[in-house]
Amino acid sequence: MILGRTKNRTDNVMKNSTQKSIRNLSIAILVLGGLTLVYTYVQMISQLWLNNFIVPLTWNPEIKGWQIFILAARFIGITLLFALCCVFLHRTNKGLKDGVLFPKSNISLIRWTALVAALLAFVHSNYDAVVKGESALMLDSNFFLIPLLVLLFAGLYKMAYLAAKDSRLAI
Repeated sequence: MILGRTKNRTDNVMKNSTQKSIRNLSIAILVLGGLTLVYTYVQMISQLWLNNFIVPLTWNPEIKGWQIFILAARFIGITLLFALCCVFLHRTNKGLKDGVLFPKSNISLIRWTALVAALLAFVHSNYDAVVKGESALMLDSNFFLIPLLVLLFAGLYKMAYLAAKDSRLAI
């Protein structure tokens, strides 16, 4: 009987320390992501409205729609990526409190993140040309590589979810 209590107490201590570690890591990720988000906003605002930025935005009347699309996509994409990250971390921490290691709802969230990552990779490859007012459409390898890596992690996460579900059923 005493051995059972000791084992439960050890499991609770390990569970609580793991939850604390993941919560602290989540906070650090959110702080760094928030700082990156603010930096991107400040950079874009400086380029759009302050002429003393290193590379100010040069409007080209021939491609003004393209420039607006890339600027808006960067703003929306980086905001959406941060929001998806917040939702993912919230669901993960909530799941840990409920005893669920890998919440199923995170699988589709990671897949949506792959789509946003593709958009941001496309925007990143065209952003410098748009800022300089050049008419160029570019795709680099990151447009394909980053979303594929995120989809790979979605598949791995799904396998981990299924393995955790199997182990719960086996017990």
